[in-house]
Amino acid sequence: MRYSLERSRPIRAVFLLDGKMAQKQVQVLALDNEKVTLRISAKKLPVVLVVADVLSCAYARGDHGEE
Repeated sequence: MRYSLERSRPIRAVFLLDGKMAQKQVQVLALDNEKVTLRISAKKLPVVLVVADVLSCAYARGDHGEE
């Protein structure tokens, strides 16, 4: 999540949204110890989640974390 926040790059995330598991490409807009603000795809408004609801993150397809 820090990678996405610091570099303004999308990542793949698995998270709980409204009690349902979702896997989406997201961009992290804000992050602290308790909450994370995500933009889920470019067309939606930002969503604030509890960090514990983010189950897994990975580089987006084609991104290997190299600059």
